[in-house]
Amino acid sequence: MALTEERVLEALRTVMDPELGKDLVSLGMVGEINLEGGRVDLLINLTTPACPLKGQIEADIRRALHPLGVEEVRVRFGGGVKAPEQYPIPGVKYVVAVGSG
Repeated sequence: MALTEERVLEALRTVMDPELGKDLVSLGMVGEINLEGGRVDLLINLTTPACPLKGQIEADIRRALHPLGVEEVRVRFGGGVKAPEQYPIPGVKYVVAVGSG
C-alpha cells in the first residue's frame, strides 16, 4: 500500500500526548506532513517549545509509523498549540468559587 498523508494521519491518531491524554491529530498538533519516497517529514506543534516529553512523543511517532514501511522519519518540533479548553462540569460554562475564612 502506498504511503499517503491519510495513512500517516491515521497512524498518528494512535500517538497520545502524555500530558493531555489525547491523540496528536485531534489536538491539532500535526502542523505539516511531507512525504518523499519512504521518508516522512513532520512538524509537531507542542503547547510549549520546551516540552520535557519531546523524546517520548518522537519515539511514539516513530513506533506508530514503522508498520507503514516508513524508511526514515524526521520530526521537527514547534510551539503554539493551545491546550484544549475543558469545562470542569459538562454544560456549565462559568464556575464561581466562594470561600470564607
